[in-house]
Amino acid sequence: MSVAFIFSLLFSVLVVVFALQNSAIVTINFLFVEHSISQALVILISAIFGAIIVLLLSMVKQIKSNIKIRNLTKTIHKSEEAERILKEKEEKIQRGKLEEENRLLREQEEATQKEMSEMNNNNQENSNDIK
Repeated sequence: MSVAFIFSLLFSVLVVVFALQNSAIVTINFLFVEHSISQALVILISAIFGAIIVLLLSMVKQIKSNIKIRNLTKTIHKSEEAERILKEKEEKIQRGKLEEENRLLREQEEATQKEMSEMNNNNQENSNDIK
């Protein structure tokens, strides 16, 4: 059990004991109505109304917190989705760069092979000329 729940139970017991020890008949005036009632009943009714008000206020706070949590969860999901999309784009860019580098390397290799081929042809022509 939580500390708050235990505290609430103890406080409720104290209120009931206080109300029972003060059970004299009192006159209650409200607006234009006058009514005689037990003081214990007045205390208990007041405590119950106070508890209801506290409950309603805490429910409002809880609802606001739940809405905020829901909105933050949506924001997190949107951020995660945006991060995933950015990573995919980054991977595509990296693949594109690698493909471009590979293409350039192939072109350089082809150019080098072409130069070597031409040098071999020149060497063969020179050796044929020398003979």
